Parts: sequence; C-alpha cells; structure tokens
Amino acid sequence: MEDFQKLHSRRLISICRGIAGVLLVGCVSVMTGIVDVQIYNNEVDYAREAMDKDKFKPHRCNDRLADMLEVIEAEDGNAWRDLRPSFRNWWACMRSAEGAEPAMPYLMLTAKDKQYIDPASRTVREDGVQQLNT
Repeated sequence: MEDFQKLHSRRLISICRGIAGVLLVGCVSVMTGIVDVQIYNNEVDYAREAMDKDKFKPHRCNDRLADMLEVIEAEDGNAWRDLRPSFRNWWACMRSAEGAEPAMPYLMLTAKDKQYIDPASRTVREDGVQQLNT
C-alpha cells in the first residue's frame, strides 16, 4: 500500500510540474515579446479588425437551439412536456442540409426574440423541404 501511495505522489508531482512548466513558458514568451498578444475590449473591436467577416455569422440552427434553451430556462416552459419536441426540432435542423432547414413551429420563441426567424421568409422547394430565403 505504501508503494502505491509513493507512486501516486510521484505521478501527481510530475503532472503539477508539467502544468507549471507550460504556464511558465507561456508567461515568459508573452513577457519577452516572442508571442504578440492583442487585447480587445469586446467582440465588436475584434470583429472590426478580423479579416474573416463570416466568423461571426450565427449558426443556421441557432434559432432552434435558442428555443430549446428557452424551454429549459423559462418559468412558463414545461421541461417534461416541451423539451422533447424542442430537442427534436433542433436535432432535425442539425441533420438537415445547409439552406434546407425545416420550418417547424417554435415552442417558446416569439417575434421579439433576436433569434426568431419569420416563417414567411421560408419557402418550400420542389421536394417538399422548406428553406430560408436570403
């Protein structure tokens, strides 16, 4: 039993030394100027300087995820009754092809929420799949 404790202590000490070494190398590289660290006040400042403007484009199923999270967080949402259909809507959106997201009704989102996508902006293709007009 004593050998096991010694072995465990050695492993724990070596892991802590490794973590401390990585932190030390990171601090030294930043302090010496080897690595340049740019600090932004908020996401807007970063987006202004970012070359890729699509980096901040919301995910195509963001509205379905927001609806599912609203079911979990809202006081008037019933997690036992509403969570399963909202998860099913989000999962169907995630499995669909890009641009062919299904237009199932929201359970909790309303037009005042910023993730809300108006159902009138979705059209039905020839094969019966609804897609978002852009």
